[in-house]
Amino acid sequence: MPEIELAKPLVRAMQIYRRVARHDLDQGTRRALARHMRGMADQGVHDPGRLTVCGLSYLRQLNRQRDRERS
Repeated sequence: MPEIELAKPLVRAMQIYRRVARHDLDQGTRRALARHMRGMADQGVHDPGRLTVCGLSYLRQLNRQRDRERS
């Protein structure tokens, strides 16, 4: 999947997350999200909407892990 096609769902996932979580993603999290979404695309997920949902699910998972580590 060309980078341009992956960029739109990546940016969309970050924008939605930013609105819901009310904070920006740090650089490490943005990189991890991009790697995750690239992996999904390499596995055959090419629908932009599905990639966005997968990205949001991944961010939610990361949030839950960090919450567990804090408590």
